[in-house]
Amino acid sequence: MKQIILFLLLVTFFPVVFAQPTSLKGLALQYAGYSVYAIDADNAEVLFETPQVSLVPASVMKVVTTAAALEILGPGFQFHTQIGYVGKISSSDSILNGNLVIAGGCDPAFYSEYFPDHYNGTYQEWALALSQAGIHSIHGDLIVDLSRLDGASIPGGWLWEDIANYYGAGVSALTYADNCYKIHFSSQNMPGKPVLIAGISPVMDSLHLINNVVSAETNRDLTVVYGAPGSYNQWIEGTIPKGHADFVIKAATPNPACTAAVELVRILESNGIKLSGKIRLVNKKTEDFVLIADKASPSLQELIIPLNRESINLFAEHLLREIGRAQKGSSALPESLEALKDFWVDKGIFTNGFYPTDGSGLSRSNGVCSRTLAEVIRYMHRSVNRDVFFNSLPVAGQSGTLQNAFKGSHLENNLLAKTGSMTRVRSLTGIFTNQRGIKVVFAVITNNFDGTQSVIGHAFEGLLNELYVLNSPSASR
Repeated sequence: MKQIILFLLLVTFFPVVFAQPTSLKGLALQYAGYSVYAIDADNAEVLFETPQVSLVPASVMKVVTTAAALEILGPGFQFHTQIGYVGKISSSDSILNGNLVIAGGCDPAFYSEYFPDHYNGTYQEWALALSQAGIHSIHGDLIVDLSRLDGASIPGGWLWEDIANYYGAGVSALTYADNCYKIHFSSQNMPGKPVLIAGISPVMDSLHLINNVVSAETNRDLTVVYGAPGSYNQWIEGTIPKGHADFVIKAATPNPACTAAVELVRILESNGIKLSGKIRLVNKKTEDFVLIADKASPSLQELIIPLNRESINLFAEHLLREIGRAQKGSSALPESLEALKDFWVDKGIFTNGFYPTDGSGLSRSNGVCSRTLAEVIRYMHRSVNRDVFFNSLPVAGQSGTLQNAFKGSHLENNLLAKTGSMTRVRSLTGIFTNQRGIKVVFAVITNNFDGTQSVIGHAFEGLLNELYVLNSPSASR
């Protein structure tokens, strides 16, 4: 009976679950697609399901990627960024007659704001290592070896309005500072007035910004940055709050490897190491490379904590490419996507309607059923990497994207789940313990709803509260 009632709640848009059913009747889900699947985590008994349809998942796609990465690469996996040289060092005058080389290791967190202590002083340490190796001057170029990354940096399914913004930054063999730069705005104390760009950091001499941003009463960032991948010509539309002397937004760095190299040269010169040549980006592995220093990333189990809690697209895309390298011998996007799907097929996960086009969920070309997500969560519940994986998920009412959700309910500090949202898309997948002590694994996705994200978020909260009090089918018989 409980299952029948819950189904009726869904198809009539949860009139009991919503706080304001009258205003929502026949509105939000009338023409929407949705999919729900809930199972007992221990015995896989289906507790509730709707007909399975393949839908755009948004950021819940990250659980598919991070779970596979943990299983394939291991929680202790680290990325490595290296510096060295080719050529000969003259001991008499401390000159390197050759080229300095940075070998990019596809580290998504290199100089990331999420790990400031881990990378703080890395370039200074490299300058010291070069001095200790007898190099005080370089008669040659700085070579940036980008050969570890295969294929394009941006998935083809990403939208034009996303790819120049911070959350749409593409992968790189030498990712640097989250592949983002900061734009500092100054706005007048009146709405509707043009705002000034006070500066950018880090400085990029080739960057050309067209600024169409104006001030507004709304107290949040409503800007969009537009620009082709790799292009230094970008423009900005939208609004920022009025009356700010320094309002900062972030945008995707056009060429993060170049930005990283420029910053390294600056640090080297400040430490008395001069480079006579230029910066050159190459996609061919450097032969006869002499290693000077190696910087390892945080472990994978550390990387996935901000990835899942704060929903970092860049980190997820890097993990997807590393899955491809490990399983297919190539980090190109097609091979990486094939490796991801093959892994879950091999594990017996339901993959009907599973059409991955990226690792983060930013692409609207992704397709997945709620059953697939729930089965991935259950698989990780039974994995040796269970604790590592679930430690990365937001906790209801406590952390990450669920910090303000489920406050005061039975699910606060009980539910572990990954959220997903984009325009007309909302999703949630995770695990909680219900009132009977059953570990419930679930996933819910809805596309093309009519209403706000807040409205659908409340609907999801109501649905999960219904599942919290739901008996298992076998218990009710």
